Amino acid sequence: MQPGARLFRLAGMRTTVKLLGTGLLLLTVTACAAGSGGAPGAGSAGPATSATSAPATTTQTLGPPPSPTTGRPTQGIAPGDDVIAETQVDARGLPEGYPRSLTRSADGRTLILQAEEGGCRRVSAHVGDQTAQEVVVLVAVITGKKGQMCPDYLKEISIPLALNAPLGTRTVVLRQG
Repeated sequence: MQPGARLFRLAGMRTTVKLLGTGLLLLTVTACAAGSGGAPGAGSAGPATSATSAPATTTQTLGPPPSPTTGRPTQGIAPGDDVIAETQVDARGLPEGYPRSLTRSADGRTLILQAEEGGCRRVSAHVGDQTAQEVVVLVAVITGKKGQMCPDYLKEISIPLALNAPLGTRTVVLRQG
């Protein structure tokens, strides 16, 4: 057998193996989908119901209602929260590179500072003074020592900041601290 014919035969075998593998994967996915919620009686273990039977009416007790933080995303802006206008945020007291993006919860009693952390960079914040005109938020960014090796990753974090009263029209003053 010539070397060129041998390579052609090996390439054909590889293609056949790939096609068989793809077919097996497709068959598995199709079988799983049919057994997990297809039409009643088609792959499901439950009994078939006739069109004349009345639907059962049962009431389930699910326990206490979920807390306001249940279901909140760990990244980005939660549904119902809104971005605070730049005109309502005074960030002149923050150095370059500090987070400045704020949202507020639907009830206005919680500010959420959106920031990026990664490697040796850590961000923290807490509420300072609260008056009828302004809310002071102290933001700290800690970085690694010069020459320190840090892992190469970034993640978006949300830091909730509880207020004594809804923000309303008060100005949010961001300061280093």
